[in-house]
Amino acid sequence: MFKRYTKLTQGSPLLTRLVVVVLLPLLVAGGLLLAKFRHSLPTDGALQLTQGVTAPVSIRRDAHGVPHIEARADNDAYYAIGYVHAQDRLWQLEIQRRIAQGRLSEVFGRSSVQRDIWFRTLGLYDAARSAWPALSKEAQASLTAYTAGVNAGRASLETLPPEFRMLSVQPEPWTVYDSLAWIKMFALNLGGNFNREMGRYLAGQSLDAEHMAVLFPDNSIDSTLLAGGENGKAGKTGGTAASGQLASMLAFQHKELTQGLGLGGRGVGSNAWVVSGKHSAGGAALLANDPHLNLQIPSLWYVVSAKGKTLDVGGMSLVGLPAVIFGHNKDIAWGGTNMMADAQDLYFERSDPANPGRYAVNGDWQAYTTRSVSVSVRSEFPDFLHPKYEPVTVQVRASRHGPIVSDMFKVFDQPVALRWTALDAGDTSYEAFFRLNHAADWGAFKQAMQLHVAPAMNMVYADRQGNIGYLGAGRVPLRGKGNGSVPSPGWNDDYAWSGFIPADKLPQIYNPPSGFIVSANNSIVGEGYPYFISQDWASPARARRIEQLLRQKLAANKPLTMADMQQMQGDTLDLEAQEILPELLKLAPANDAQRQAMTWLRQWNGDMQADSQAAAIFHVWMRHLREQLFSAQFKGYWNKAEQGGVIRGLSEEIRVDTLRRILAQQQGGWCAPAATAGVKACQDVLRTSLQAAIDEIYELKGDHSMDSWHWGKLQTALYGHTPFSQTKPLDGFFERRVGSGGSENTINVAASSFETKKGYKQHLGAGFRQVIRLQPDGVLNMYMNSTGQSGNLLSRHYDDMVEPFAKVQFVPLNPAVQSGEAK
Repeated sequence: MFKRYTKLTQGSPLLTRLVVVVLLPLLVAGGLLLAKFRHSLPTDGALQLTQGVTAPVSIRRDAHGVPHIEARADNDAYYAIGYVHAQDRLWQLEIQRRIAQGRLSEVFGRSSVQRDIWFRTLGLYDAARSAWPALSKEAQASLTAYTAGVNAGRASLETLPPEFRMLSVQPEPWTVYDSLAWIKMFALNLGGNFNREMGRYLAGQSLDAEHMAVLFPDNSIDSTLLAGGENGKAGKTGGTAASGQLASMLAFQHKELTQGLGLGGRGVGSNAWVVSGKHSAGGAALLANDPHLNLQIPSLWYVVSAKGKTLDVGGMSLVGLPAVIFGHNKDIAWGGTNMMADAQDLYFERSDPANPGRYAVNGDWQAYTTRSVSVSVRSEFPDFLHPKYEPVTVQVRASRHGPIVSDMFKVFDQPVALRWTALDAGDTSYEAFFRLNHAADWGAFKQAMQLHVAPAMNMVYADRQGNIGYLGAGRVPLRGKGNGSVPSPGWNDDYAWSGFIPADKLPQIYNPPSGFIVSANNSIVGEGYPYFISQDWASPARARRIEQLLRQKLAANKPLTMADMQQMQGDTLDLEAQEILPELLKLAPANDAQRQAMTWLRQWNGDMQADSQAAAIFHVWMRHLREQLFSAQFKGYWNKAEQGGVIRGLSEEIRVDTLRRILAQQQGGWCAPAATAGVKACQDVLRTSLQAAIDEIYELKGDHSMDSWHWGKLQTALYGHTPFSQTKPLDGFFERRVGSGGSENTINVAASSFETKKGYKQHLGAGFRQVIRLQPDGVLNMYMNSTGQSGNLLSRHYDDMVEPFAKVQFVPLNPAVQSGEAK
């Protein structure tokens, strides 16, 4: 190396001086800084805690950085979970806390002020405080122990992780309210009804009842509400320009401020299924689970194994909470999916023209409650060269329904309030998971989950006796009139909530004759069910595919194994793609590129695997088909900032099945707003959208070799980092990317969005995969997290699971009980 350097610098004094004076000091400084940051990593190997606990606690980290905790007391185990969370994910804890509190501006400056005001308006942290008195003494003690562990874990680090140093941030002591607030954030993550209400309301400003029925086939929308009042006329809603603009701004703002942090959005859901012992080797029940949330690094999930006096759990914890959310204890296993319940309603309030501090309630006036919110704002970088900003102070109003979320926009007089189960006082959701971790049978499982409030979830169950079950958990509102599909009048009780579906009346099933239960965010009730839960169900394609594969395997008369479940979690066949293909293949190609595309599609079975050209063409074609079908219908909004963003987001959620029906029924009203023959109009739209897809792929690939058009080269799973994914060149160090297959309708799910000149960014997918087998000699848990255990860039466990996860590989959490069939 030195010979090459000597040769390079010979005869070049300037280059020599550059190396000696500039590069060498930079390298030395960088090396010293790197050495300092390495002290922010926890010690590898075994660790024994003796302070802050009642008896010594052993923490052993395995080859993947997963802690295995052994304590003599349960609260000592919770303390240790907090300790390792802080050691491995301190920056994540800090960011999560600041999001919930609405204090990001103290770190990131003016760019975060609106976001902070939004979260202060929602009042998540206040709601978290109100949950504390509702918890049992045992649950409170577990949170207190966890909190002490977090603070001790932070103190154990010789130096803070890189993000703290780079941004000059000092973490504050963790509190029990910080933990409870993250349950609220989890509910926000899974609760997307707010945006859908506004999207439907805005769509109703352009479409008549016939078009709305096509676009929202599963919905029952009160057209009088779309028309702007209970005396609205039939036909297009019209409404008022102000109400439509307010709706779009609210939805757009919510999306920008919430989803911009990787919370919620299109495709949020999960897969979970259980197989009873009668279908598996040795009579052991099997459970498979993979929650679908926004991709991030570090993962939202943290793998842990913990034993105390009675506690004996393993699986996936949420950073910020001591409980295992999805996993097992020594007797049972559990998993979950988003119920998709409508637990958020928006209400138009009527303010008193003579006294804006009051609003109408059943013919009388009632005062808004108000609170003053002050947001501290950091000065621009570097701090010493810029003036300090004064705190931003706003007044936050609330009606009897909840916070007035429209106050973000001072140009409107129409107050809009948010009613949401997660904001109710006395939330016992943490109590539910605390008790679940100790449950030993179906009865205890049900009793625990009946305490759950938000987010509403589908919970699946399996035990060591081979039994399986399903239980709907969470508060789902009962309403007077309407169903919450669009914003409702709030000035009387006609549309008010009257209570919640009784916990024992939510759907449940135990040991069904089929011997398996599948949940994939699909509709969970039939026509005879007496209560309204939702009309925002996911496509049934994933659930149907899971059931299809299970029945195929059972038809072979062989016992189902963990390997079968793992293989299913990696499946990328899209049933909706299969079903629309016959309509697409009716198109007569117009040029060589279209002929090649159609040839691949004729040979294709709908598998969205990463190395498929047909999958790439299909996905891009569907995006352009949606755009061309719906842009004409929404031409008044499509190119406007807020309205267009909301409508485009809404169109992206339109199922392929809906596109199939439009094409199959030759509905020219969609294919061409003008009075054109349906067949010709739809064929024209198919042809132009296919050509647009081909042109787009040509531009993205930069060459004309269609053989290289693999889906996995167009779609990239992006594991974004907060905040350095937004900062070049730091994004290249902190975030991770990997080519991916799949679609929103495949078991191995992938929801992506198009970025000009960049391609398709997969923003949502499985956060972990987990398959559990409950066998007589112990519980076997095979898992893989999406990124790694550590949130510290310098750790070898920062991203050591990214590639194995992309390949759908698994490792055992408890190898001591690993059976031969699971290896």
